[in-house]
Amino acid sequence: MGFLDFLFDKEKAEERRIKRLRKTLTNMYTQPSERQYAIQQLREIGTPEAIHALLARFEDTGPNHTTDADEKEYVYSVLVDLGRRQEIDVVGIVTEYLKEIEENINWPMKVVSDLVSHEDMTEFLTELLADSDIGYRINPEKKQELVLRAAEFTDRELCKELVRFLEDDNETIRFLAVDAVMAQEEDDLVEEPLRERLRLEDSIRIVQKITDIFVDNPGWTIPDEEREDIETALPDGFGVHKKGHIYRKRK
Repeated sequence: MGFLDFLFDKEKAEERRIKRLRKTLTNMYTQPSERQYAIQQLREIGTPEAIHALLARFEDTGPNHTTDADEKEYVYSVLVDLGRRQEIDVVGIVTEYLKEIEENINWPMKVVSDLVSHEDMTEFLTELLADSDIGYRINPEKKQELVLRAAEFTDRELCKELVRFLEDDNETIRFLAVDAVMAQEEDDLVEEPLRERLRLEDSIRIVQKITDIFVDNPGWTIPDEEREDIETALPDGFGVHKKGHIYRKRK
């Protein structure tokens, strides 16, 4: 056997080993101790393939919620530790993984947020939101979690992406997007889209939320040509003042 044959056989053996460890790690009906061992072994291997195998644990939920949370916390801590050693590009692997999946993003996002700067995390969130459409999805979990997390950051480019989600097909995402855009403190970017959303929105809770925002911002005014539509859209007890701002009527 030549040296190259030896290396090839070694790589194939490691590939098979990682495959077995991943199968153990993602089998929610094996003993917890076996999954713990699989995590430890994958940590020792520490290759990109091993990282992907560890990430697969975030995709499953075990029947015992306490054990499930503990194991995911362990995998998260292993990935962060490997990333801080800088012997392998954990951030690059996890960010590419996050671009591909559509659910169960919380733990991988937590890994990235612990390994990159605030500015880099803001940029990454902006990129993920830019790649998300506002159309119907059977499972909108990823968009929802991204909008929720984006509310923790302030950035003008991030705000531009978030504004799109005021028109999302999913009512919950639109509701969360209102809070997220307001958190950006970019009035010039959000006043007009919120006014348009108020005019078109059919969700009572979103209409109420946006109405309250306009009441709290008396400098935001309604153009004369939109006044009739806005007054029709407002909840009972609110009106458009002759000066153009929305106000709460006295009882």
